[in-house]
Amino acid sequence: MSTLPTLTESAIRSRASAQSWARGRDYFESDSVDNLIWRDGVLTADVQGSEYEPYHVEINCDEHGVNYASCTCPYDQGGDCKHIIAVLLYLIHQRDSIEARPPLSELIAPLSREQLVTLLTHLTIAHPHLINEIERRLPSVISTAPASAPQSAAKSAPPVIDTSLLQRQIKADLRMSINTGYSSWGEDLYDSDLGAALQPGLQMVHAHLESGDARSALVLLEAITNAWQDGIDSLDESIVEMFEDVADGFTTELGELWAEALLLADLDADERETWADTLDDMAESTFGGSSLLIAITAAEQGWDYPPLKAAMAGHITERGAWEDETPIFAEELALIRLRILAQRREYAAYLNLAQAEGQFMLYLHMLVQQGESDKALAEALEFLNQPTDVHALAKTLVEYEYPLKAIQLAEHGLKLGEEQGKAQLAAWLRDLAKTSGQPDLALSSAQQALTYEASLENYLALQKIAGPKWASLKPEILTIVSRSQSSEGKVDIYLHEGMHNEAIALVDQSRWFYDIDKVIEAVKASHPDWAFKQCRQNAEAIMDAGKADRYSVAVEYLRRGRDILLAAGQQQEWSLYLSKVLEIHQRKYKLVPMLRALRQG
Repeated sequence: MSTLPTLTESAIRSRASAQSWARGRDYFESDSVDNLIWRDGVLTADVQGSEYEPYHVEINCDEHGVNYASCTCPYDQGGDCKHIIAVLLYLIHQRDSIEARPPLSELIAPLSREQLVTLLTHLTIAHPHLINEIERRLPSVISTAPASAPQSAAKSAPPVIDTSLLQRQIKADLRMSINTGYSSWGEDLYDSDLGAALQPGLQMVHAHLESGDARSALVLLEAITNAWQDGIDSLDESIVEMFEDVADGFTTELGELWAEALLLADLDADERETWADTLDDMAESTFGGSSLLIAITAAEQGWDYPPLKAAMAGHITERGAWEDETPIFAEELALIRLRILAQRREYAAYLNLAQAEGQFMLYLHMLVQQGESDKALAEALEFLNQPTDVHALAKTLVEYEYPLKAIQLAEHGLKLGEEQGKAQLAAWLRDLAKTSGQPDLALSSAQQALTYEASLENYLALQKIAGPKWASLKPEILTIVSRSQSSEGKVDIYLHEGMHNEAIALVDQSRWFYDIDKVIEAVKASHPDWAFKQCRQNAEAIMDAGKADRYSVAVEYLRRGRDILLAAGQQQEWSLYLSKVLEIHQRKYKLVPMLRALRQG
């Protein structure tokens, strides 16, 4: 069973806005979170919010932290909502209250077929909506069910699918997507994702293509496309009109899968012509039909299109693989063709087509994979001008065991004029040089990484690599840090070094500092007056505004401030301040008892 991850408040706070963070702490401290369950890498919980029914939070985690989190509340302002923050705080501070349960697969593994049927029957009686969901998912479950042959055997083609069931599902999901798209004012209609109705069918198409059964994929795609249009025709005309400008966005993946299936199926000329005619009719009559133009082109050209054949044979011109004007979907079609060529191990044709169609990075990566690392390096040194591209190719060189060439390329990337991506490239080169036994390069790269990104991680890595040289290097390194534009990173470094005056000065200069609590905690012993001032200001902002729902947050700040003054021997200062606050807010009946509880003795 997977174990609960270890997180920090800083990591959680960086995931949310200041308001969501504060409200989330409030929810956590008011015990609004219930039913915390950890099961197979997923933490679920209920959080009592403004509605009668609690909001349901689901957080997917692994040993590195949070992968994604969701909540049933309507929050969409960016970052995690307050309910997710509250649950994450439980993960830090009340881990023992989280109940660990075995994964579902382990629970149902011992059940017989009859017991599983009984269980599903009882569930659908209690929750009737599950019947439609089960029916909706049956085709994809059937199509991806493992064969009885040993796992080492080659993949068998997915069985024939009942397309009538799939078509009913698509049409039903289309209706549901519209119904659930309305808000009480009708404003959320444009947020409805009509294309979601296609996804179960498209997943089945993917399964067929991966197994090599492109012809069955074509039959499925025809059924899906027809069902899509039938479903659109069943909707109110005024609703459909609202989506006309974005129709192609719903069917983009559909068109690309059509193209891939047609190119994989090894069709003869007559078959391609038949499919091209069929798709041409569909493009004219289908909502979002212009997305099928890529498929029509794939059917018409196949692999026999003269400019395409010439390009794959190495006859590369400015027109690439095209005779006339390049269509808007040229790049997508090129990527599909390259993917198929790689699957078929037609590497010479791949390299030629990648060059002809301007897919230079794919061309370089394939050169490395095919053992032509010298050629890849030479062309990269001549033409690459983005550190991010250099970094990507350097990692491929390492993957295929060319570390010295990767180092040469990375050093070149750090000399480019473009700054974006250099911090990551320098840190990567630092680590590679260290493991490759090049200490001088590791040290210079570590210093560059810190120059481009003054983070505590880069600072500590440089210190470790410097070893005995650190004492003499440190003044110069701190000068580099002082020039950085990253206030957060500089504060972390200053706090690590005990340079509290410098950290405080940075915080005071910043208009907004996301993790003031961290600074308060670090400097409270050396600078109690400043730390108390921060606590007081945070509390007063809430109390003065009369935000009753956040009084507990304000009082918590004051409790921290009280403890700081008392530890500094400033009992009288605290007593005077608290008396003043009680006098100012004496009419706030909810706040006053909470303030009185802060008295000592």
